[in-house]
Amino acid sequence: MPATISVFQWVILGSFLSILLPLAAGWRRYRQLPPSLQNIFWFCVGAFLLDACSRILWLLSIPNLFFGHISTLVEFLFLTNAFRLTFGNFISSRLMYVVMAIFSLLAIANSTFLQDFQHNNSYIKILESAILILLSLTYYYKLILEMKVFHLERHPFFWINTAILIYFSSSLFVFIYSNYLLYYSHQAGIQIWFIHSLFFILFNCILSIGLWIVPKNSNLSS
Repeated sequence: MPATISVFQWVILGSFLSILLPLAAGWRRYRQLPPSLQNIFWFCVGAFLLDACSRILWLLSIPNLFFGHISTLVEFLFLTNAFRLTFGNFISSRLMYVVMAIFSLLAIANSTFLQDFQHNNSYIKILESAILILLSLTYYYKLILEMKVFHLERHPFFWINTAILIYFSSSLFVFIYSNYLLYYSHQAGIQIWFIHSLFFILFNCILSIGLWIVPKNSNLSS
């Protein structure tokens, strides 16, 4: 008799397969995507490949935690660059490049001196989540200040930004408390990662909406 697959295992599998949704939407609409959304598409490509490689190593019982260090850096650089392209003159591109460079150096330092490839890079993930939340809130402030978008539900980057805010807000909570919960209760630690997987599925669903609703012959700058 085959082993019964638990709900948790189904959700973990679903969280991986959910990346195919924005990938499919981005592939279908790629020619209409502005540069910022092309960044989001390539982020999804990178996330899928890294996650696939990580899962293959896991099935082969080979340590795969180092993929988490790589994916965090790839994720941050693509998403931050998407914000840079969206902000335009609202925030200096030079400042955004400085943020990306400093984060990259901190990520490398964290992997070298604090949390090596045998451990989860929770410190740098907390920093990543905090920065992306700040950028997301800044984007909402830009929308309110400029008052150029009258139908938010039709604006692709509004959906992308909403996905980022929801996912990284939940991730910030997970990365802060996951080690603490695992230390005191293994079951509670598993449950919080179960919740994180649900938010990742929601993240990819909302990303796919943002990549899909770009109209033909779009001249959107964001």
